[in-house]
Amino acid sequence: MSFPSRRRFLLGAGAAALALPALEVFTPRTARAAGPPPRFLAYYFPNGRRPEWWVPSGSMGDLVFPAQSSALQPFAGQALALQNLSNNAAIQSPGAAHAMGTGTVMTGTTISTVAGGVVENNVSIDQLLADQLAPPTRFRSLQWSAGEPGPCDVGGSSCAYTQSLSWTGPASPLVATIDPRAAFERLFGRGVDGLEGDAAEIRRTTKRSVIDMVEADAKALQGTLGKTDQATLEGYFDALRDLEKSLDASSAACEADPVPPVPGLDYPGRVAAFHELIRLAFLCDQTRFLTFMVEFGLSGRSHDFLGAPGGHHALSHYGDQAAKDRLEKVETWHNQQFAGLLGLLRDTPGPRGGTLLDETVVLAIPSMGEGSSHDHGHNCPMLFGGSGVLNTDGRKIAFPAESPARLTDLHVSLLQAYEIEGTFGKDGAIFGDDGVSPISGVVV
Repeated sequence: MSFPSRRRFLLGAGAAALALPALEVFTPRTARAAGPPPRFLAYYFPNGRRPEWWVPSGSMGDLVFPAQSSALQPFAGQALALQNLSNNAAIQSPGAAHAMGTGTVMTGTTISTVAGGVVENNVSIDQLLADQLAPPTRFRSLQWSAGEPGPCDVGGSSCAYTQSLSWTGPASPLVATIDPRAAFERLFGRGVDGLEGDAAEIRRTTKRSVIDMVEADAKALQGTLGKTDQATLEGYFDALRDLEKSLDASSAACEADPVPPVPGLDYPGRVAAFHELIRLAFLCDQTRFLTFMVEFGLSGRSHDFLGAPGGHHALSHYGDQAAKDRLEKVETWHNQQFAGLLGLLRDTPGPRGGTLLDETVVLAIPSMGEGSSHDHGHNCPMLFGGSGVLNTDGRKIAFPAESPARLTDLHVSLLQAYEIEGTFGKDGAIFGDDGVSPISGVVV
């Protein structure tokens, strides 16, 4: 498959991410088939996953999910399970285990300190994909969560590490929308900043005028800047273009006739509403890159509606069998919700003749392995969909517990699947701190 490329990130030790125009040296490997690349969805689970409740047994074409994740069994033939991947960036980052797990699981970049309100990090895999592929959609990418802001992690760590999965670069987290009605309005509403009708059109016109004025001033300034500042300004121009596209209400048209979520939804209702919005966002081609956090990192939500009272984080450090039983209910419910979303994607025809699930790479990514010991060394992500791009044909790639693979090499595999070449990591790594080669068997 031959994909366009807009710009690349050069990431070096201690260097900032510089958004640069695409270079001739940066070309795709080989063409697989005509058409756009698959969509990308990262689905995040907080407080870890216990492998015995999450990871299927079996191998090629014979995956069997445990009882706690049995809701995923209907999708076994479109799955690729990976076992024992080490998030070395989280291991090497100081304290604040949940901040470091959530904050690095998509970036693979060590955080040197959480003290003093300093926010570090680097580009996340979803943003790198969106940047390189530059889809002609209304929204370059979207970030959603059914969570609610709660306590941040210890040591003065920024809430950005537990409440943002997507990062455009150092100190640049993307804030997730947590209200499904607000997400719907942004996708399909014709209002602007809470205004409707003529007032909304005046506001939209005003915003466009401001964008034009700012862009003209920035272009006049560009010729006086050095190379580094010019590169930084290029990223600013991209942000302006993204904002301008988002104001184009006419591009929100969709034959699906979307219906807004009802107000006042409880937590399960918000999860379900966001799942439907994910389906609609892809079906209506509003975006092709989306991250969803079913809850924020370090989630303390009490799942009373499951008969599992007690904060999720506290349950993940269960002290007795009763607490472990409640944790099992929570993880089982999460798996059921994720399966429900996969079902929505599977049951919706895609524009290229398959289903939305066939035409979407879905990465299910926990913040860590089992949560009781903050096990960053044995994460077990899964991939679904991505037909013809990934080997999601009912197989499992398991590495020995004593010698896990690098999580960043999974991200390198995703770059390979999207035919993106280049060096985006630290000290010559392809991605993150230590992503240097794709994992054999992931990419077709």
